Amino acid sequence: MKQLIYTEWLKVKNYRTFWIMLLLAVGVIAAGNYVVVNVVIGQLGKASQMVGQGPVSFPYVWQTVANVSSYISSLFGLLLVILVTNEYTFRTHRQNIIDGWERKQFVYAKLFWVVALSVLALVVVTIIAAIVGLMYGNSSFTTDGFVYLFYYFLQVLLTLCLALLLSVLVKRAGFAIVLFLGYTMMLEQTMVFILKKNWGRIGGLMPLQTGDELLPFPVIGNLISMGDRYDDNVYLMMLLVYIVLVVFFVFRRVLRSDL
Repeated sequence: MKQLIYTEWLKVKNYRTFWIMLLLAVGVIAAGNYVVVNVVIGQLGKASQMVGQGPVSFPYVWQTVANVSSYISSLFGLLLVILVTNEYTFRTHRQNIIDGWERKQFVYAKLFWVVALSVLALVVVTIIAAIVGLMYGNSSFTTDGFVYLFYYFLQVLLTLCLALLLSVLVKRAGFAIVLFLGYTMMLEQTMVFILKKNWGRIGGLMPLQTGDELLPFPVIGNLISMGDRYDDNVYLMMLLVYIVLVVFFVFRRVLRSDL
């Protein structure tokens, strides 16, 4: 496994596009939370007092930052799409097999990026939430509510797994990016809306929506009705099931497709 990771590192070590997009993803998460924090402080201060909680104070800040950051996780997916489709564009995946890799090792190498980028997102969001809570909150530091960052981590993990699946299916960067953005930004949301309108809470069981159901904005969630929904454990279970299924289909595709 160390050799696989080292090989992947050599591929991105001098890849400027990778580092620019990585910094962009981290920067957009920080900037997005900065904007929302200022809106919360300026516009929702009174509402926070009414419900007896502040969305930028501990323990609710973990949930607030996780909620905001979940809308930006697709940036990491775009980065993964580029990394994986480059393997097919430049035939490096074929060279890896010629050099002695097994096909499943190719998948392991890409799953390394799925996990690594997800962990990076978790670390970044944890740091941001801690800074926001300490600087703008009015309560002492606590890890109560940190579970929402775990939900965020799983949602990013699923998003990246979907990006990986699309990449090995399509193999072309442009087409894969269009499909990925189309699904994450429009198609699934449309399906969720239709399902919830006609069949109620079952719409919340769509892949990425399971993460959204686990990450409601704290103050808004108390001020307005969240509607009919399943228990959080149901969404968590479905989120884990989707991750396993997508990884299974990635292995199935890579092991059975032509080089």
